[in-house]
Amino acid sequence: MKTRKVLLAVVVFCMSILPVIAQDARIPADTNPNNWANLFYINVPIEKIYPHTLGFMVLYQKSNNELGRLYLPDAWFAASGGKGDLIKMNADTTWPYLVIFYKDGKFSHVRLYVKRDKSHPSWGVLPPDANLADKFNVEEVKIEF
Repeated sequence: MKTRKVLLAVVVFCMSILPVIAQDARIPADTNPNNWANLFYINVPIEKIYPHTLGFMVLYQKSNNELGRLYLPDAWFAASGGKGDLIKMNADTTWPYLVIFYKDGKFSHVRLYVKRDKSHPSWGVLPPDANLADKFNVEEVKIEF
C-alpha cells in the first residue's frame, strides 16, 4: 500500500514537472501569423513557359490582352531557400501559374507551378539561336499589368 502511494506521488511529480522542462517551440518568422501583414502575393496565370539553359522565360497575359515576359534565372530554383520554387504538378485541370511574393513591399521570391509533362501545351521551345543571356541577369521580378 505504501509503495503504491510512493509510486503515485512520483508519477504525479513527473507529470507536474513536464510542462516546466518541455521544449519551447519557436515559430519561424514567415509562418508566424503576426508577420503575415508584411507578406502579400500576386497570382499570375501563365500562357507559355520556355525552358532555357539559364532559366525560364514565362509569357503571361497583361490586362490589355498583350503578352508580358518574365525571365526567371535558374539559380533562383537551384538552392533550397532561394528566390524561386519550382513545383511540378501532375495531370489535373489546373493550368500553370506563377505566384510572386512580396515582403515589406519588396520582391521576396516566386513559385512557378508547371505541368510535369513537357508535352503539355503550356510548355514551349525556344529557337536554338535565341540570344537571351542578358535577359536572365535579374535580381527581382518586375511584372507589368
